[in-house]
Amino acid sequence: MADIQKQFEELMKVVAEERILQQKGEAALAEARRAAELAATVAAENLAKANAVALAASAAATQKGPKMGLPEKFSGSRGAKAERWVNQIGLYMTANAHLFPDNRTKVLWSLSYLDGQALEWANQFAKKLFQAEFISYDGDFAKAFISMYFDTEKKTRAEASLQKLKQTKSVADYTHQFNVHAHHTGWEVTTLISHYRQGLKSNVRLALIILRADFTTLADISNLSLKIDNELNGGETHTGSLTGNDTTPDPNAMDVSALNGRLSDSEKTRMMRAGLCFRCSARGHLSRDCPEKIKKGKQRDAQIAELEEEIRGLKAGRDGSSRRGDQSKNGDAQE
Repeated sequence: MADIQKQFEELMKVVAEERILQQKGEAALAEARRAAELAATVAAENLAKANAVALAASAAATQKGPKMGLPEKFSGSRGAKAERWVNQIGLYMTANAHLFPDNRTKVLWSLSYLDGQALEWANQFAKKLFQAEFISYDGDFAKAFISMYFDTEKKTRAEASLQKLKQTKSVADYTHQFNVHAHHTGWEVTTLISHYRQGLKSNVRLALIILRADFTTLADISNLSLKIDNELNGGETHTGSLTGNDTTPDPNAMDVSALNGRLSDSEKTRMMRAGLCFRCSARGHLSRDCPEKIKKGKQRDAQIAELEEEIRGLKAGRDGSSRRGDQSKNGDAQE
């Protein structure tokens, strides 16, 4: 009986140990399940964040605009090629500003598009980059590049060209040549307008005086001069009224079209049907070939020259009177 009791106690002890082990196993399993659930939750959150970042990046890529072409390699040619390279570099950096957060990145990227003699010249900046020295893109690299490869005499040549430029052909041709040089001078608008006016032919300048128009831009005076040129040279391809929206002429000023005896549309139609010249009303030729045009042109030039001579005489007389008055005042003061 005692043996049976002892065996029973040992059996119960084993059962108790098994129960404890089972409880520990269940607890460990529950903990593992909780850990798995937590890991799944974290993974889901991370995936959601990654998707959000990917969507944002995709949206940013869609909104950043057209793709800019990469600049060409620059090998050291001075002048126009150097200016074109700087423009290409600048445009790419501006369009992709997020790729160039600091001066070091800008200089490194610019150096990668140099070749030949230009790359040898840029070794001075490469060495500083290797030594972790600070380089300002605008103040150091760009300034040195412009000094080395830009045409520093362009401004001087442009100024000299404008000072010598005179209208010898049409106003359109003169305006084109003027604009080519004006871009490089850096002059103020008022100075450009003054030089443009001085270079025009005398008859166009006289028409500008008659119209008494005010100009705020170079385009204002050039557009009006082009219209005047059309008016004074036949007018068949004339582009609009001289008192249009481009300028603000005095309402009491003389209309230049009156100098040419402007025909109405109905009169032109009638004369075209009859084969008559718009200028002299004779048959057998067009108004641009009219013999009267040459004769009147010479007369008009003579009248303009005479008027300018009178203006110079009046100005000289006014200056002389002013000097005599000053001398008289000085004499009175001495007495």
